[in-house]
Amino acid sequence: MKRLFLTEEEKKFLHDIGVFHEDARVRQRAQAIIRVAQGCTYKIVAADFGVHMSTVAAWIRRWEHDGTASLVQATYSGRPAKLAPELLERLRIDVQTHGGSIDQLRQRLSSQAIDLPVHEATLLRHLKKMGFTMKRN
Repeated sequence: MKRLFLTEEEKKFLHDIGVFHEDARVRQRAQAIIRVAQGCTYKIVAADFGVHMSTVAAWIRRWEHDGTASLVQATYSGRPAKLAPELLERLRIDVQTHGGSIDQLRQRLSSQAIDLPVHEATLLRHLKKMGFTMKRN
């Protein structure tokens, strides 16, 4: 295993990120990089953080290649959301104002020429995240 050297500036940056960053995964990566630079093996760091050694090695490779940008999780492609944030907000306002069931919600929105292209279980899940409990019919 080759040795990882950090400048004092990098050490301070990683320490601050490792303590204060809002994303736990970013904190974890920063702390792991510091530990490796202090001489800990990938095996020890992996065991301490509950990840595989290859994960720690990947964090170190990305740090060496990309520097500070390597700490932030990359965005991954995936299936696009069927309900746009604007539509979700409209649902929230409608349910907050009128309540009712999923069928009544669909009827109100269809009268406004708004189609909900999702299954009722998906609607219920989104509404539950917003703090609403609704019946199916």
